[in-house]
Order: sequence, then structure tokens, then C-alpha cells
Amino acid sequence: MALGLAALQVVLAGTLLAAAAGKLLRSDEFVSALRLSHLPERLVAVLAVLVPGLEVGFAAWLMLAAPATVPFAFVATLVLLLLFTTWMGWVRIRQLSVRCGCFGPNGGEVGAGTIGRNLGLIGLAGLGWLVSLTVSTALAGPSLWMVLLVAGFALGIALLSALRFAWPHFTLTEDRLRVGGGAGE
Repeated sequence: MALGLAALQVVLAGTLLAAAAGKLLRSDEFVSALRLSHLPERLVAVLAVLVPGLEVGFAAWLMLAAPATVPFAFVATLVLLLLFTTWMGWVRIRQLSVRCGCFGPNGGEVGAGTIGRNLGLIGLAGLGWLVSLTVSTALAGPSLWMVLLVAGFALGIALLSALRFAWPHFTLTEDRLRVGGGAGE
């Protein structure tokens, strides 16, 4: 059961880091989503910084938590996911056409699929909280090696996210070959 708890920690931390990387690499998408949902501009400015910061912080907490604080890390993650899902529900009820900005430009439009994905993550966080009340995690907890491992994990996710966004610019298409011209022309 300790390995299952550790797996929940890693999955949720990875998801939070991927979401934060998408928001940070393409902050314009996230800010646009917040603005299109008719939130006050001051709140948009705060949330644009606060949400990715909380996602990174909670991901680190999930991975580096001392055994006694693991349940609190799951609850904090659960609350963040509940708040974001509530916002998505509010957007859906108002029938606004808004891309969620969850994972950058590929987050998808707020709808049943994105809300369902978040409900699944809420379920994982709730399960993690319940299990963590009776079982100790298999993760080592805070140590220099664990900090380095988590930092490497975070940088790897950020790099993969950046590559995903940049990939279309790395591929050659017929149009790009034509625009570049040729030496023989």
C-alpha cells in the first residue's frame, strides 16, 4: 500500500508540474482563459501568478513531504483542484467558450471532458488523503537527494512541455521549404 501511496504522490505531482509548465510557458493562454470567463482584471493578474506557483509548490510538497505532512499535501492539492473545477463548472454553466488554459494551449475547451479529468484528479487526491491517514509513503521524504530528484523531475517535465509547444516549428513542411527558397533557383 505504501507503493500505491507513493504512486499517487508522483502522478499528482507530475500532473501539477505539467499544468504549471503549460501555464508558465504559455501564460497568455491561461490569462486569456481567465479574462474570457469575466473575472475582474485584478483577480486575473493575481491568479496568473498564484495558480502556477501553487501547482509547483504543491507538487514539490507531495514529493518531499515528511511522513506526518503527506495528508496535508493531499488536502491542499484537493482544495486547489476543487477550486479550479468549480471555476470550470461556472464557465460551463454560463456557456462561455473558454479554453481552460490547464496545460497551456493544449488544455482543451472547458467542457465535460476537462471537468471529468479534474474530477478524476480530485478522486486521486481524495484517495491519497484517505490512504495517507493510515499508511506511510514509500518516498524518502525531504533530503538533498530527493530535492535533486524532484528538481530534475520538474525540469524534465518543463523541457518536455516546451518541446511539445515548439515541435511544430521544428518540422519541415512543403510551405517552409518553399519560403526558404533554394540555391538552385
